[in-house]
Amino acid sequence: MRARRPRSLLSALTLASALCVGPASAQPPTPPPVPTERPTDRPPTPTDPVTIDDTTQPPDDAPPPRPPGLSVRPRLFGLVGFQSFTASDSFSAVLDSSSGVVFGGGGGVLLGRNLFVDVSISRFAADGTRVFVTDAGDIVDLGIATEVTVLPIDVSIGWRMEGRPSFTASGKPRLRPVPFAGGGFGFQQYRETSEFASSEDDVDESHGSYHVLGGIELPFSPHLGAIADVLYRWVPDAIGTGGVSAYYDETDLGGPQVRVRVVFAF
Repeated sequence: MRARRPRSLLSALTLASALCVGPASAQPPTPPPVPTERPTDRPPTPTDPVTIDDTTQPPDDAPPPRPPGLSVRPRLFGLVGFQSFTASDSFSAVLDSSSGVVFGGGGGVLLGRNLFVDVSISRFAADGTRVFVTDAGDIVDLGIATEVTVLPIDVSIGWRMEGRPSFTASGKPRLRPVPFAGGGFGFQQYRETSEFASSEDDVDESHGSYHVLGGIELPFSPHLGAIADVLYRWVPDAIGTGGVSAYYDETDLGGPQVRVRVVFAF
């Protein structure tokens, strides 16, 4: 009986150990490893360093960027108008009128919405006769046909009273009248020629001038419009040294000019 006890005790301990540990398949499985992202595969965060790519920088010889809001728009125009001369007595004596129709054209640029620079040229031409004024003020027609031509060139700088653009419900810009005012300088050519007169009797002179102007722009579309304005020009000391103008003591060859211009802006 004593020889069997150790063997029975060993068997009992072996059975108890198997019941406590259990089979190997009852252990929980090992979770698979979580894949890690490479830094380049995830979106940047505010703490990530910023890398500047030098290849996106403009070359050294590239023009500087245009400031926001600044625009330069060229425009061309043709004009028709009515010129009246300050030397009314002198013109009336030779041409029977001191005013007449002018034709011309020009161009310029719009800088932004308000500033503009224009250059215009107009031409007045009329036929008359050479006259002589007696000391008593009588006008004697000499019967010599003459042509008078006045050709002013004006450089104008001005300001357009245009505010910020507004739009209709459909998103189109509203076209509204735009008043403007300005002034400038230029020169004026005066020519008086006769068919049978000598070269000493003909007149061909140029004189400096300055002017002011004001009017209103009437846009028909973003590119086409019309301008109605009044320009007053001074041409001092252009006449009055002899002949009819000396008798009437008229020296200024300027005067008001009413114009209508048809404008095309690019």
